[in-house]
Formats: sequence, structure tokens, C-alpha cells
Amino acid sequence: MTTNFLNIKDSNLKYFFFIFYYLIFLSSFYIQEDSTGGAYNDYRGYKELIELFISDFKNTFLNFDQFGERHSPVIIILLSIPYKIGLSDEFIRFIFFNISIISIYFFYKCLKIKFKNVNSNYLILISLIFFLSPVFRSLSVWPDSRIIGFHFFIISVYFYLEYFESKKIVFCFLNVLFLAIASYFSINFCLFSVFFFIKFYNELIKQKKIFQYLILNFILAFPAFYYLFILDVFFLSSGYTPGSDIGNFGFENSLNFSNKILIIGSIIFFYLLPFVIYLREYFLLKKITLYETLIILIFSIINIYLFSYETVYTGGGIFFKISHYLFNSNILFFIISTYSLLIVYSVLIKDKKFSDLVLILILIFSNPQLSIYHKYYDPLLIFMFLTIFNLNIDKKYFSYLNISLLNIFYFIFLILNFLK
Repeated sequence: MTTNFLNIKDSNLKYFFFIFYYLIFLSSFYIQEDSTGGAYNDYRGYKELIELFISDFKNTFLNFDQFGERHSPVIIILLSIPYKIGLSDEFIRFIFFNISIISIYFFYKCLKIKFKNVNSNYLILISLIFFLSPVFRSLSVWPDSRIIGFHFFIISVYFYLEYFESKKIVFCFLNVLFLAIASYFSINFCLFSVFFFIKFYNELIKQKKIFQYLILNFILAFPAFYYLFILDVFFLSSGYTPGSDIGNFGFENSLNFSNKILIIGSIIFFYLLPFVIYLREYFLLKKITLYETLIILIFSIINIYLFSYETVYTGGGIFFKISHYLFNSNILFFIISTYSLLIVYSVLIKDKKFSDLVLILILIFSNPQLSIYHKYYDPLLIFMFLTIFNLNIDKKYFSYLNISLLNIFYFIFLILNFLK
């Protein structure tokens, strides 16, 4: 009888796993990977602004909205420091590239809290999956505000989980601090403060710390509020997105929530695919009633009728792209997105806590722009499924088969990103 090597309690296995996956990750730096298709261009735009910050910091900072850049100036200011002291571009990028390891470490720490009785070899293998993510790899090679914000978001989730493990109020405040830092790099993360407030509320009332919590949030948010609204450097709407030049039509489509519901719903479904065997009863729709199915079908038909996303906007998610590649129409996308809404409801909403619905809404509202890209959800969704969503994952999930499926999923997704 053979023993599953993942069950062996050998700490050296962790180092072997890390070295193996890190070498795969390292290859992305040496081939200057841009499997997302936009990371290099975003970074090239950063470099032009870096020069402006170095030569005239005050004027550039106070007129940042005039440069057509929607990304936070914080990442560009941070990058300008090593440039100013004369470090080479490749060395600077390599430093930021390796900073990405912090996400792996804190993802592992989150999993250790969430799944205490699971062999740590399984947990380290799951955390290393980030090294296969096309978005994680590309944005690490070409430093981006999104990936830096993601690092700090993971740390904020770690302190959130640590708080409910220990009930020490300091972890609650550390969660606020690191979420604020994440938001200064990538403002999309600020909406998660709603989720954390809901989860912390009863605890804060019990410990009589809600006033301090709100004051800390106000203090940390005030500089951003002052910069955007008082100084009126509202850079968030200054960047160009494909389709935004189509007069009011493009603007109206950016507010079309049917676009967001169907596309983001299909993207969430895509990242649930590695869990298909473990959640097979949900995928077979055995967990929802006929009445619920009919309601969701009607909801889907309404959104299909109101759908107005065009290929010219770019993005749209993998199923939208496949539908247009194969049939030059939305037909396949509409079929998959309808099934996606059934799965999202069955897995993430039905019989779950109110906070899970809040997370779904945050995922939708955190993409206010017209174009909807995979990079905003990879590897964020995999991380959320395993840490803050109530995905009904327990010790039974951790098997050689399920871990392999997660790896195969990301290997295929990485290859598809290269091929596109």
C-alpha cells in the first residue's frame, strides 16, 4: 500500500515545493513575461511619470489627473525613489518581483488559521499556486499598483482571521491599517472595508471599541479624500479605457450593471472550476429548487436583454472572448453566463451569510469602469474562496486530486494567456 507523499509530515517538503514553484515563477522575469497583454504598457506609462516626479514632484503630484493615468500615484512615487538614487530598471523590477513572495507567505498564514487540522504540505502547495497565475506573474515582472495593493490586502485578511482566532483588538486595527495601505495602491480594495465592518461590528460593540475603529478609518481615509475632492486631483476618471471615446454611449455602458453582472458572474464561475469535483452537487444544481432556478433564469434573461458590452471595449472575460472567437456573437457567452449565475447563487449566496452577498456586490462595484478585465479577479477570487467566502470547504477538500486540479487549472490558464 502506497502513501500519498503530501501526507508525509516532512518539513523539508515545504522547501522543495517552494524552490520548484519559485523557479517556475522566476522564469517569468527572465523572459519578461506579459501574459496578460497589458502589464508592460502600463509599466512603460509609469516610467514617463517617474521622470516627471523626479524632476518636479510638487507640480506632478498636484496635477496628476492631467496625465491620463488612472492608477494610483503612490506606486509611481514609490518607484521613483530607487530610480532617483540611480538603481537600474532591471534591478528595481527584480526587487519588486521578489516582494511578491510576501503574498505567498501571508496566504499560507491565512490558510493555517482557516484550516488548522490540515497537513501543512497541502496548504503550502495551495499558497504557491499564485506563482502560476498569469496576472500575478505579469504584474510582478512589471510592477503595478494592483499587485502591490493585493499584497497588502492579503495581509489585512490575515489580521482579520487572526482577530477571530485570538479576539485581540489590535488585530482588528491592523486589518484597517493594511486595508488602507492596499487601497492607497489600488483604490478598488477600499470597498472591502464594508465587509470587514459588518464582520467586526458585534465584536467592536462588545469590546466598546467602535468609536476608535471609526476614527482610525477616518484618519487613514482623509488624505485620499482631501487629495481627490478638496485638491480636486480626481485621477480616477482621467485615464482612457477602450470604448470611452464613443461619446455618451461608452459612458452609459460603464454604468450598465447587466454587463457587469453577466461578465463578472462568468468570471467568478471560471475561478470556481478547480473546485468542480468537490462541489459537484452544486454544479449539478442539486442544491437549488426549481423555483429558485426559474427566478434566476428570469433574472438572467432580463440582463441578457439589457446587455450591451462590445468587443471594442476589450476584456469581457474568457467566456465572452471564446464566444466571439468561435461564433462572432454573444450566444455561447449568454448560455455560459446564465449557468454561471445559477452556480454563483448555489455556491456563494444560497443559505450563506449576508456578508457573502456583500462580497459579491463588492466584486461588482469595484469595477466602475467600462472595460472588465480578468486581471482584477485573478488570483483574488481563488484567495477569497479559500479565506473569506463561506465556500463549505473543510478537511475533506485537501486531497491529491483536488490540489492537482487547482494546479492543472492554472497551468492551462497560463498557457491560454500565452496563446492569446
